[in-house]
Amino acid sequence: MTISNDNKRMVVLFATIFLVGVGFSIIMPVLPYYAESMGANAFQLGMLITVYAICQFIFAPIWGAYSDRVGRKPVLLAGVLGYAITFILFGFATRLWMLYLIRIAGGILACATMPTAMAYVGDSTSLEKRGSAMGMIGAAMGMGMVFGPAIGGLLSRISLAFPFVFAGLLALVNFVAVWMLLPESLARENRVVHKVERASLLEGLRTPLAVLFLCICLASIGESIHHGTFALFAEAKLSFTAHDIGWAFTAAGIMMALVQGLLVGRMINRLGEEKTAGIGIILMGSSFVLILFMSNILTSIIFMMVFAAGIGLIRPSLSAAVSKRTSSAQGAAMGIFNGYDSLGRSIGPMLGGFMLDQGQNLGYYTAISISVLALLTLLIGTRIRGNDESRRKERLV
Repeated sequence: MTISNDNKRMVVLFATIFLVGVGFSIIMPVLPYYAESMGANAFQLGMLITVYAICQFIFAPIWGAYSDRVGRKPVLLAGVLGYAITFILFGFATRLWMLYLIRIAGGILACATMPTAMAYVGDSTSLEKRGSAMGMIGAAMGMGMVFGPAIGGLLSRISLAFPFVFAGLLALVNFVAVWMLLPESLARENRVVHKVERASLLEGLRTPLAVLFLCICLASIGESIHHGTFALFAEAKLSFTAHDIGWAFTAAGIMMALVQGLLVGRMINRLGEEKTAGIGIILMGSSFVLILFMSNILTSIIFMMVFAAGIGLIRPSLSAAVSKRTSSAQGAAMGIFNGYDSLGRSIGPMLGGFMLDQGQNLGYYTAISISVLALLTLLIGTRIRGNDESRRKERLV
């Protein structure tokens, strides 16, 4: 049986995002200790993650709109190459201010990757298959995160800097693979010809997609509070090392890959995007409650898997909903979506680090509150949308 060209494209894109996931997650168990070695406290660590996300917030919509004009492949290549160079530089930094400077550059360049990959999926799949395809892209990231934290934890025994250099070299391999193997998905006749402008996030709130944008922003705040504080919280509570944190993130990656590869597409087809995202938010919020009571490595692994299951449902279902309701300019729509995602990621680590400095459990209390707010936003928005659709149908009758 031969593989269609569309399937070949998706396989290459899957592998690309898998390698991005490996590179990104290699540093997750190491970054807090690496920053601490240069004198960072919890708030400064949160700010180190925040500046990266702020740059993504500003530039992801620009990259998404730019891909509508020049095509997906050049923008994807720029993102992967920027990712590679900045991670290698990060590994050779010797001062805390250098980490901030390099993270800013990395945030500007690397944020071209995910909105362009999502737009590529939108170009290459039918509406019926888009939810499953978005889930598979999420699964690729999740599978990468299965291996990354364990690799990062092991490589940290060589030095705290080495995992960053290794992640950068891996991204260089990724760059070559995209350049040689991935064809362009956006035909020239389908490209926009107007001047590229940053898609307005405020304009996004005036569209029917506003609830989805707000929901991903709030969910990302909760998620990134956890990512920014988990290692320091576990170190303070249970004396965890980077190696211990690596195993917890590896278990989370396994769960995310299973959920996004096997479950999310079926749930979207059966329940719809909003209900699937709502279940994910409930799981994420529940995991934050559980983490407050973790007592050893085993419980941390179990609770991290609950967290990963929630995230594995939230992002693919919301991105599929945005893609399905966008008739054109997939890059611009996904750029706005990723802009709100990055806005949440810019707020969460800073907020979580500040709250952790005030009290050991306060970061997770905040994350629980944000999760409740995200769920309420989704429920209220879904009800309003349902009422609007009912009124339109009545007018047609």
